[in-house]
Amino acid sequence: MFNRRELLKDGLSALGFLALPGGLYAAPAGWKPKKKPNLVFGILSDTHLMVEWDGKSLYRSMTLDYIYNAFKLFKSHKIDAFVHLGDASHRGCVREWEFHKEVFEKVFGKAGGPEKVIVVGNHELFGGDGHCRGVYRDQKVWEENAICADVKRHYERIWGAPYSEFFHREINGCHFFGRHWVSMEEEYKGTREQPFADYILSHAESCSLQGAKPFFILSHRRHHFRFCNTIGRFPNAIAFMGHWHQSNADWKSIYCDRDTFGGFFPHMEVGACRYDGHNGMYPPGEINLPEDSSSFKGANLPSRQAMIVNVYDDMVVFERHEVGEGGKLGPDWVLPLGQHKPHPFLTAELKKVDGRPEFGKRAKIEVVKAADGLIVSIPPADGNPDVRPYAYNVVVVGVDPKVKFFKSEYFSGVNSGVGHEPNRGITRVTIPLAELPAGKKLTVAVRPVSSLGNKGKTIGTTWRKT
Repeated sequence: MFNRRELLKDGLSALGFLALPGGLYAAPAGWKPKKKPNLVFGILSDTHLMVEWDGKSLYRSMTLDYIYNAFKLFKSHKIDAFVHLGDASHRGCVREWEFHKEVFEKVFGKAGGPEKVIVVGNHELFGGDGHCRGVYRDQKVWEENAICADVKRHYERIWGAPYSEFFHREINGCHFFGRHWVSMEEEYKGTREQPFADYILSHAESCSLQGAKPFFILSHRRHHFRFCNTIGRFPNAIAFMGHWHQSNADWKSIYCDRDTFGGFFPHMEVGACRYDGHNGMYPPGEINLPEDSSSFKGANLPSRQAMIVNVYDDMVVFERHEVGEGGKLGPDWVLPLGQHKPHPFLTAELKKVDGRPEFGKRAKIEVVKAADGLIVSIPPADGNPDVRPYAYNVVVVGVDPKVKFFKSEYFSGVNSGVGHEPNRGITRVTIPLAELPAGKKLTVAVRPVSSLGNKGKTIGTTWRKT
């Protein structure tokens, strides 16, 4: 779903797109562009593979399955390039990079295959005690196995590409600008951001960056105001970063608004593909008190994520995938190219096309008493096939309508691929008996909420105390 571009108006209508208020269009279910994309690239971030204490094998609690699944997915989409946004390594050991390369070559072969564009993250430089030095005690052995001992030499040997703090790559006529992590001190002071902006500007004329054609900015961490303001003269820029392990089930992982980080063009967080599936989620946007973030406890809903980016003449399509169990995290994000005021990826504009999650006509919630409280079973809010629920607001009211119990709970399948939700998508919420409002007859109401705060209609039931 995306904002209308005037040049596409007639074409969109002819293709079956539905006109919406405010000059917006909604893509019909199952829509895919008929044209072949000019460029397809797959992105992973924060895979954090860790070597065992023997310095050779993968750590005992980890598996390569998720990386393998991602590369198989990328191959099925015939990607032209593979991008990793950093923290491929966890301890900062060369062997951890080699795990990725070995799986990559298993899927794509040792010769040819898509181009590799690899960003160095902070964990790649973790060579001290408890990390890489803890594995390789001998100094000479450590120098041969710690990435930070000689980043340039190890990077170029493993990835077969020249290493420099800033880099430029052109693939299928599209330009990528990347920045490697240098040090914690430099990163958190932001002292390397403006030199990177200047590096991109130095290529502006030779790479024809001005215009509607997108170019891509890669880094492990997001950039701040000064950098964004400098590059803001190119609204066709699209930046990708990792580091924070934010789930792409959350539409707020698109950062485009002008805030303390800058805005001007979209920065897109790419969800982590960690072994433990950790991808943090933020509460839904614009929740009114008392429906605030205090009800959220940082849900542990594992998800191993990957992104596929398809670049066309007139749009960029972002696919959000889960590569543990499979499936997409929700509808593709589509960015029309050209001059737009306001930008289609501003939060307010995204809210217009995100829609409202809704329960089906026959959906019913169930309430049963257990030893530790009431258990409310919520069916998946799948009544609007274009919008997945992100969370549910649960309200319990007793004899006094002004006294309410409130709790927000993430949809149990929010981090799963569509069709792979646990427990058939049913979300269970436990309410302690001591926290229930007074009254023998209680009304329990549930409302679905999107990650941007769009709320669907409420369904409810009654429960009598016994």
